[in-house]
Amino acid sequence: MNRLVYIFCSSLLLLLAAAAHAITLTVGDFTTVPSTQFTLPIEIAVTDEEDVSAVQFDLLFDTAALSGGGVVVGPVSEAALKTATVTVQPDGSIRVLLIGFNQNSLASGTIALADFGVNSAAPGGTYLVTLANVQLSDPFGFALTAQVTPGTVTVNVGEGEGEGEGEGEGEGEGEGEGEGEGEGEGEGEGEG
Repeated sequence: MNRLVYIFCSSLLLLLAAAAHAITLTVGDFTTVPSTQFTLPIEIAVTDEEDVSAVQFDLLFDTAALSGGGVVVGPVSEAALKTATVTVQPDGSIRVLLIGFNQNSLASGTIALADFGVNSAAPGGTYLVTLANVQLSDPFGFALTAQVTPGTVTVNVGEGEGEGEGEGEGEGEGEGEGEGEGEGEGEGEGEG
């Protein structure tokens, strides 16, 4: 019985220690309209105890509403001399590898920038953009774990469109100069 309690408490302490030093990957949010292009940042948060040297993930999104474009390294990956290798998967998701021929660690910040387009027929709504199959390694190739916070893309339709009629009154004062020609009683054209 004591041995079982010891194993349980030890496991719990290991889990708590791992959670206290969790690496987090976060996808940014964006609000837009159909037929537009935009870029989402992908960020990493690490503590001083964690050295992340390489990152791999699949970028998942609704391909009926959004189209994926290129993915480039962000400032943090660039500072660590990493490059981005991007492959479109058969399901439309995008596999991204952020690697380098070095053991440089990534600091907290933007590790990648992902370009997207909103399809012209995309219905209004909120679409999830998340990361799956996440794999991270330290400078020696040992696997690390990360928590993922997905991002959202909100598509607004009908913004700035519409028809209408109206009436109004107004008063004003002004000065100006101009020339003009006209016929009839007070009618005419001019430039001013």
